[in-house]
Amino acid sequence: MDLLLVACQVLIGSVFAVAAFTKLRSRADLRSFASTLVMVPERLRLPVAAVVAAGEAATVALMVIPEIGLVLGGIMLGAFSVVIAVSARRGARVSCRCFGPSVVSLGWVHLVRNALLLVVVALGGMALTLTSGPPAAAALAVAIPAGLVGAVVLVAFDDIAGLFMNRTGSV
Repeated sequence: MDLLLVACQVLIGSVFAVAAFTKLRSRADLRSFASTLVMVPERLRLPVAAVVAAGEAATVALMVIPEIGLVLGGIMLGAFSVVIAVSARRGARVSCRCFGPSVVSLGWVHLVRNALLLVVVALGGMALTLTSGPPAAAALAVAIPAGLVGAVVLVAFDDIAGLFMNRTGSV
């Protein structure tokens, strides 16, 4: 179970690191993300975008304390899912800027991705209760790359899903 915990920490931490980096790498990127927050009054979009990006960065930093990092990641993913569901239900055509510029509008693909990430958070929480101590170095050589591969797949989930959808967005 120690390996599962490490893999989950690496996966969630990496996903949130990419998300935070793509928003915080420049003022223009943060403004671009802020412009997608159509549910927020316009004058509050930039401050809210900064808080979201800071929360993502905090999740990464706190992943070294999995009891806190996993909980914060789960809370943020839950909040993101609510915003995505409400936006999609209202028919808002807002592009996903979760991991930088994208032409894909928020929708069910993003809810599926977030659900998968929430499963990883839950698995990490379960593994946390069953850990017996730090894993061996050789075991980390498996858990860390596994977490990184999972993160790459989930960061690219829009593109992967797009391979299986037709032009109308259905499978």
